[in-house]
Amino acid sequence: MGAEAWLELSWADLGLSPTLAAWLVLAALPLVLAACTAFTKIAIVLAAVRQGLSADRLLPVSSMLALGVALTAVVMAPVAGACAEALAALLDASAAGEGVALRQWLGTLEPLRGFMATHTDPAELERLAAASERGVDDPLILVPAFLVSELGAGLQLAVLVLLPFVVIDLIVAEVQALLGLQQTPSVTFALPAKVLVFLAADGWHLVVVGLVEGYQ
Repeated sequence: MGAEAWLELSWADLGLSPTLAAWLVLAALPLVLAACTAFTKIAIVLAAVRQGLSADRLLPVSSMLALGVALTAVVMAPVAGACAEALAALLDASAAGEGVALRQWLGTLEPLRGFMATHTDPAELERLAAASERGVDDPLILVPAFLVSELGAGLQLAVLVLLPFVVIDLIVAEVQALLGLQQTPSVTFALPAKVLVFLAADGWHLVVVGLVEGYQ
């Protein structure tokens, strides 16, 4: 049976109950979060902030992860809302006893596909499509192209975030040398200096608003 034929089958045709189908969807959510949303770029930038501040203890990984998930929810809310509306219509049809094919269920993800297409580097799409001999609209091309584009954009932003902290580290190291404090760990002086500069520049506002507005 070809792929097109499979897409015309319903959950019942595949022998899957609605409960099992729901569990399969929930199991796929972490992969979707990592590969098909804004989470990857947001996580990279927040990790750069944490690394640049040298604040491993001040900024726990759990807190940064929670912030990353929250910002991802803000960015993806319109997309999730559109997908939810399409899904609700299909659930109503399914509850009314109408047969719903897999193609229709996958169609509820069309807003997500549009989001990824909008934020994917066209050159990356072309390269992957040419390498695999598939069309640029193929999900097997769009998803990795989107992920690579997000990784590249995230690393570019990470460099911009880290550069000011590197400058502060160099200045602190120079001052330590002038004062003859080379034996003192540089982080002792650099950490409060970097935190003060970050707060004075309203760093959280710049990072959070910049990340959200980058998807608008």
